[in-house]
Amino acid sequence: MQDLTKHLSLENNVQFNVNVPYEDLLKLYQTAHIGIHTMWNEHFGIGIVESMAAGLIMVAHRSGGPLLDIVETSAGSQNGFLATDAVEYAENILNIIVNNSEMNGIRSAARASVERFSEQEFEKNFLRAVSTLFTNT
Repeated sequence: MQDLTKHLSLENNVQFNVNVPYEDLLKLYQTAHIGIHTMWNEHFGIGIVESMAAGLIMVAHRSGGPLLDIVETSAGSQNGFLATDAVEYAENILNIIVNNSEMNGIRSAARASVERFSEQEFEKNFLRAVSTLFTNT
């Protein structure tokens, strides 16, 4: 990927960060606008949730957890984008760049939607699910 970046003369526009300390990751989130997640059939995708919480517009693979649980693409509740191949990823990224002023609604929806994955929501839903095991009927 780094060689391709150089070949396409994109060194000034693309960064590769590996094993970044969490504090540095938070700083990177503050400077980013788009998050890209390409793993096929990711079981959940905590990186997607973290990116959405940080306000990035996500383009994730149309499979697994991103498709089933995280990214919503329906009009009125859209919180990101899904893609399956390089062309779809490129089209979505271009759409985000070209229509950046229209992305604030998606960005807000993304931030709001990740609350369902918070520790508080997990605890509340877990206790509700198991409460019937502990009540006398």
